[in-house]
Amino acid sequence: MAISARDSVLAVVPMFHASAWGLPFAVPASGARLVLPGRRTDGASLAALINSESVTVAVGIATVWLELVEYLDRTGTDVPTLERIIVGGAPLPPALMERLEQRLGVMVQTSWGMTELSPSGTVTSPDAPSRSPHLSGKPSVGLDLLLTDAEGRPLPSQRGAEGHLRVRGVAVIERYFGEEQSATDDDGWFPTGDLARIDAAGNLIITGRSKDLIKSGGEWINPAEIEAVVSALPEVSLAAVIGRPHLKWGERPVLVVETRSTINDEALLAPLRSKVAPWWIPDEIIRVPRMHLSPTGKIDRVRLRMEFGSDQG
Repeated sequence: MAISARDSVLAVVPMFHASAWGLPFAVPASGARLVLPGRRTDGASLAALINSESVTVAVGIATVWLELVEYLDRTGTDVPTLERIIVGGAPLPPALMERLEQRLGVMVQTSWGMTELSPSGTVTSPDAPSRSPHLSGKPSVGLDLLLTDAEGRPLPSQRGAEGHLRVRGVAVIERYFGEEQSATDDDGWFPTGDLARIDAAGNLIITGRSKDLIKSGGEWINPAEIEAVVSALPEVSLAAVIGRPHLKWGERPVLVVETRSTINDEALLAPLRSKVAPWWIPDEIIRVPRMHLSPTGKIDRVRLRMEFGSDQG
């Protein structure tokens, strides 16, 4: 993460793996100060804490920083000491990355990890030649990445192709608590459940979750690819695509959006028409005043499916 002794690091990470055995070890080891917000993670509280503690680096999920920016916009205030934000936990919409960097004057670093990795997996370097909200960075020392097909067979090429991501390393889980069976295969690889690509420079790009794929007419639709296109629109705050049961096609995609300014349905779908197959275009757009979020601040797809995923003919 390139944290130095001069930094004051704010950890707004609701997941226990990062708050309990990730940052509390990494930050003191670098000589930096660790600032914890407790339960108060609303925009007003975070702005006050950042300013009072002269925070230079902040770590948390995208929705936390969205709320901070919206608070600053409403009040016309700033957080001048903040230099970098490290985002993880969920995909970062491109429009939000641009908005954070412009409004806060910070550099945004994307990352990827999970509890089973203890917890850090990859992170983009602050001096990377090219940065994108789609990149998750290069793996930490001691972590190996492997892309496979759905049956776990390694892809012939590990660069440029999408596959199911597996990881191996000394900090990767061996088995879950209370279980006798190993969580890894005979070669030590752990299936993450993520779909990913690895680019020519070795950067990991998470492209979706295998359990979120939508099967329509016997073909797979990746919600993350649709969400990435729609989320790039400046009028969109958050977007999620869920599968809705369909009598003829099995499932069809439905787009749920939270917008920050007025935009009609055709303008939401127009960018998709040149970037995805016609049958990937969502059948319906559902607008919500506030996106349903889980206790960890991620989009709550289970609740979205319960509320908007009812059977359609």
